[in-house]
Amino acid sequence: MDYDADGDLDILSGSYTGELYLFERKADGGFVQGRYLLNNKGEDLKAKALSVTVEAMDVDADDDLDLVLGTRSGAVEIFENVGTRAKPAYTGKSRPLKTVDGEKVKGSNAHHADWDGDGVLDLVLGSEYGGVNWYRNEGSNNAPKYGAQQSLLEDRDWEKRQEDDGPDGAGSRTKVYVTDWNHDGRADLLVGDVQWLYYTLPPLTAEQEAEKLALTPAYEAADAVLDEAYEYRNSFVGKPGGIPEDAKARIKAATEVWSPLAKKMGKFDRTKSNTHGWVWLYLQQPVVEGQQ
Repeated sequence: MDYDADGDLDILSGSYTGELYLFERKADGGFVQGRYLLNNKGEDLKAKALSVTVEAMDVDADDDLDLVLGTRSGAVEIFENVGTRAKPAYTGKSRPLKTVDGEKVKGSNAHHADWDGDGVLDLVLGSEYGGVNWYRNEGSNNAPKYGAQQSLLEDRDWEKRQEDDGPDGAGSRTKVYVTDWNHDGRADLLVGDVQWLYYTLPPLTAEQEAEKLALTPAYEAADAVLDEAYEYRNSFVGKPGGIPEDAKARIKAATEVWSPLAKKMGKFDRTKSNTHGWVWLYLQQPVVEGQQ
């Protein structure tokens, strides 16, 4: 998208930790090294939730582009542009996007697309649990008003699948893109996901069993110390003054002991998993007369 109205296409990107990045297009067709987007106080723009995607859209009919953020498990957020189309500037804090009934819009990668073919951009979102939801835009493209959530793909119950079995439909943390894939005049769904498929290693040898037995007391002791450090830290959560430095130091010290032991213990686990990501195609079917 043309972020700064200079006639070329730039790239906006979210991040796992919530920061937003801009990659500006150069005259030679390449891109400038990505930089943080800042608010009108010079602070990093950052979402309130994790695993953020971002799209730019005018949501308040003032002829500039605001930022609409999808998040992994929280509400969709908006950073309002209080600058101009060519020189965006954003408010310091995001606000949740809500439906006409005041309900928070939720989902990952908030994607604007005309799902129902009425010429108005709706909001289509993935979800943490594999579903895809649609919020119909009952307003206009530059002043959207979203109706209630409607399910396009139902969330899936988590299933521990084996590597040899392969996937069985879209998995977790779905990201969605709407396109007319087969040129039949109906919008279809491209859905990206992440999945973990499991496999089992051969049983431990007698030598490995002995090595595990010898390592277990040290690992369990380090694990207990780390648990105590986190309990101490958590006792300060939500209280005035925040987390004290000694609590942070305890966790750091305990982790330095625990991590190498945990890595050694991990090699004795017989159940392992591979992380996969697939893209699924869902073709929209024609409406059968008499059915909604």
